[in-house]
Amino acid sequence: MTQKQMSPDEVNEAIRDRYIPLMAPLFYPERPTGREFIEYFASLLRVVGIEDKGWDPYTESRAVLDDLYGLMKIGLPDDKFSDLNLTRWRLGLIFYNHIVEMAAPYEVITNLLRFRLGKGYSPNPYWDFLSDSARKQFRRSGLFPKQKIEIIKKLGKEAGVAIGEIFDEFYQPKLRNAMSHSDFVFAAEGLRSRKDYGIDVLTWSFSELDDLITKAKVFIGTFFALERDARQFWGTRAKAGIPYDPNFKGILEILVDDQNLMNGFKIHWPNGCDSLYRRTSEGIDMLNCMLDLKNATIQLFVGSYARRRSSFSPLVEFDGTPSYSRLEGSNIDLTWAEIAHG
Repeated sequence: MTQKQMSPDEVNEAIRDRYIPLMAPLFYPERPTGREFIEYFASLLRVVGIEDKGWDPYTESRAVLDDLYGLMKIGLPDDKFSDLNLTRWRLGLIFYNHIVEMAAPYEVITNLLRFRLGKGYSPNPYWDFLSDSARKQFRRSGLFPKQKIEIIKKLGKEAGVAIGEIFDEFYQPKLRNAMSHSDFVFAAEGLRSRKDYGIDVLTWSFSELDDLITKAKVFIGTFFALERDARQFWGTRAKAGIPYDPNFKGILEILVDDQNLMNGFKIHWPNGCDSLYRRTSEGIDMLNCMLDLKNATIQLFVGSYARRRSSFSPLVEFDGTPSYSRLEGSNIDLTWAEIAHG
């Protein structure tokens, strides 16, 4: 069956079936261990510093896409628009441009590639791979999607993950530029944009635009689904300790939101100290942890060391007893032996 013979839902499903195998290995790496947990979770949660409510553009970007898609699907009133067909195309192109400009998917994918390659975590995952001139431009105006995609392709090739092929299917810099600079007009055959101050003209047929918008929509939908599924998978490990640090005897706890999606982590140390990161709709909480940009990781603070360290942990006194805070919602004391061998 050719794409022309398929229904829109069948077309979407066929595209999704190609994209999932290219993206899923990043969201479901081999089971992380030790400090790897934190860098993997940081990639999924987009770890930054402490924030109060109203500073996460990812939330707003998703809301904008939901609104635009809803407007594209509902019946618009004839008396309010001069050409309903072109109105839907305009909404579709705004939808497309919002997807290709949205920062979070590029950042998450780049950091997951960094994790796969052992290159650590950074809230600015591109910096290490920029030339000096590109770094100067970044300081002035940030990076364009094209530059972010080039880095993703480079890291993907190094990691053996062909995720760059997805962007080749829907991202067109010239269309992005035409939309971002409002330098386009609809004509009978499709979309036109002047090139090089009117010397040349770029054109996209309605069929080409539909293909690009559809593939961008499937890409972002697949990204959202995989990100949610990965957080849901780790959410099933909430209310249980996971061995984290065999030297200091830290115990990792997965934190979840009201939908049981992983939204943070807590490390319980045997001296009663905790290291915590949690992202919610109300903002970001961080306790005894901070970004270490130089070493591309998250530094955790363990509290006071023992004066006479025991063989069990440098955090427990020679003649002392390990003392962990309890898991959230639990009234049972944590013990390393039970967690490590349970």
